[in-house]
Amino acid sequence: MACTDRSWRCGIRSSDPVGQGRKIYRKNLFLIPIVVIILIGFAGLYFFSHKQPQQNLEGVANSSAVGQNLTALNYAKRILSDAREIYLKATEENKTQKYSIPDSFTREFILNAMFINESTISIGDALYKYLILYVYYEGFVYSPQKIKANGIEVELLPKPRNVTYTGGQAYSYRITYNNKTYNATLYSIGIFESSFYLTESTQKIDNLYIIKITITKKLYDPSSVNRLWLILIRS
Repeated sequence: MACTDRSWRCGIRSSDPVGQGRKIYRKNLFLIPIVVIILIGFAGLYFFSHKQPQQNLEGVANSSAVGQNLTALNYAKRILSDAREIYLKATEENKTQKYSIPDSFTREFILNAMFINESTISIGDALYKYLILYVYYEGFVYSPQKIKANGIEVELLPKPRNVTYTGGQAYSYRITYNNKTYNATLYSIGIFESSFYLTESTQKIDNLYIIKITITKKLYDPSSVNRLWLILIRS
């Protein structure tokens, strides 16, 4: 005799489209928060890599200066002292990954440079004229549009409107010394600079040495980076 009761009573399962739909809906509902978290993570990574906060030189580069700024000089001395302390401590502890110093001249500057007065720096037995281009130290900013000191003239040039940089900023200078004119571009890349407690590099153009020093107390925070940029000329 054929079974006339409901199919499940006869050992036969019938498909339930409504029930299956509910299961799929609940599964998708569970996945939505995960997808949202992943998207937020990617957005945060992009923001950190491409929109990192950096000190804006253009915001303060609106004046001219003759001679060294004494306040800027004092902060320059402090940055050099902090840089030397970071270098020596990291080297002593064999933690050289804490700094990035690519060449011997830069290393020599960190170890032996001394500000003698407003016009002269000594590195070992060698004497150099110098000019401070830029200082940022814990909120203090020094970055004149034009500056003249020790026979060196420097002008910070306007940025080309049709040129953009990802993850950093570029600053172009026109440098005049001894009736010769030079052009130099310095790059500020906060994500790199904040990856080390100390970074330093030297750009040599003819007989000019353009030195960049950055120090930070909080890694991976570009807004906490302190900077010193200066020009040296062998006396």
